[in-house]
Amino acid sequence: MSKTLFLCAKHILFWNILVSSTYIEKGRKVWKEIMKSVVLKFFPATLRELWEKCDCEWDKIEEIRIRVNKPIMIKEKMKEYVLLKSGEIKELNHETEFSKCVIYAEKELEEMLRHLCKDSIYAYEEERKRGFLVVQGGHRVGITGEVIHIEGKTYMAKYIRYMNIRIAHEIKGMASGLMKWIVCGEKVFNTLIVSPPGGGKTTLLRDITRLLSDGTTEYCGMGIGMIDERGELAGAYRGMASLDCGMRTDVITGGNKEQGTQILIRTFAPRIIVMDEIGMRRDAEAVLYAGVSGCNVIATAHGSSMNDLKNKPEIQELLKKQVFQRIIFLHRKEKGARWYEIWNGEGVQLCGENLLQEYLC
Repeated sequence: MSKTLFLCAKHILFWNILVSSTYIEKGRKVWKEIMKSVVLKFFPATLRELWEKCDCEWDKIEEIRIRVNKPIMIKEKMKEYVLLKSGEIKELNHETEFSKCVIYAEKELEEMLRHLCKDSIYAYEEERKRGFLVVQGGHRVGITGEVIHIEGKTYMAKYIRYMNIRIAHEIKGMASGLMKWIVCGEKVFNTLIVSPPGGGKTTLLRDITRLLSDGTTEYCGMGIGMIDERGELAGAYRGMASLDCGMRTDVITGGNKEQGTQILIRTFAPRIIVMDEIGMRRDAEAVLYAGVSGCNVIATAHGSSMNDLKNKPEIQELLKKQVFQRIIFLHRKEKGARWYEIWNGEGVQLCGENLLQEYLC
């Protein structure tokens, strides 16, 4: 009898795993199609046919690099691929035959720019001055080439010959495992998230914001003011967040961090100020202003270690004043998995290396 029950339980467990795996696989296929449609929208109809035939892992693409008269490169996880004229992709290495790769000339890049600017390039002059275009969904297209000097210290790309399409990925629940280090009851620790470019700090900051804003069974939701200068953090498009930053989050886009902090504190009375990629003098001043105004601050910065941060004068000043009580370092290892370690404001390690997230997107 017990053997029969054991076999029955084993069969039910196997069936549940099989059903779950089937649903996960179906969900993955749906998400791949969604991300394929997202990527296709970056390209005008005249250039889209080859991309439609391409059998990429659409949901894993991080960047598409387009350089005039060079092969198109697709970055996925820790690998780089080239797009072939056949519509296939092939991992890039020293043996890659460029004659078989898709290569865009000046004409194709200009056509892409007109498409991204909706055939009104001059209407996007401010974006060209900043060096990138924001696309609905939080995606960003970096643009550069020959620049011209206008309006004092401002530069603007005149002949655009290089593009970098960065695909935004929203990973809900990514921050769940480290929230205990950021919030304890009613107390929120000022937190700085640090990683090299492409390390996942913006994605992590967005999920931390969402969790603090919505609240959980362990803490109440909090009012948050988010400064999204580049439209990447909230996926802001025409002033509206297209990515989930929480129900109690107010977002300001277009201005700098100093202006944004002042506006949010004066008019929205947030409990927490959130900002991405601090590094300039006025960014440090914005952090200090938020602190003296009674707000907590959660921010990100480029870097790879504590010594690296100490070599950045503006951030070094914040570290000396122990503005941040938590410093989270993110590292990416093989297969794209992200790891984290946590230090306090006094430079003491609180948490050794832990897995934050296996590569999911």
